Amino acid sequence: MDDDPIELREWPDDPDRDAETGLSPWERRRRILRWVSIVAMLALVIPGALGTWTVARNTAAQACRIAVDFYAAPGVPARIAFELTDPRLLGWNCYALAPGGEVRIAVLGLIPGRPTLEPRSGT
Repeated sequence: MDDDPIELREWPDDPDRDAETGLSPWERRRRILRWVSIVAMLALVIPGALGTWTVARNTAAQACRIAVDFYAAPGVPARIAFELTDPRLLGWNCYALAPGGEVRIAVLGLIPGRPTLEPRSGT
């Protein structure tokens, strides 16, 4: 005698089982619902992530422009970059484009905001 209840046993001559695929209608429905739920979750997460990235990029660009205008001359070209290589420079970084190369002006952080502008004095 089997220990499994009769409801859990598979019958070789199950009329609900498809002969070609070997799947019951419930199994097909479960697979379809799984894919529909994955697509729905991605449809909710991806637009939110893209919107957050766009807002952070625009905020970093505006903060970088303020920092470059303060530390360098107004009108100097600026560039922002999101960097993950160095733990001290993690997040958005602001660069001024000088004739000799790029100069890091400010580290704006993971969530960019108004930069802290402190006058640099040479002693």
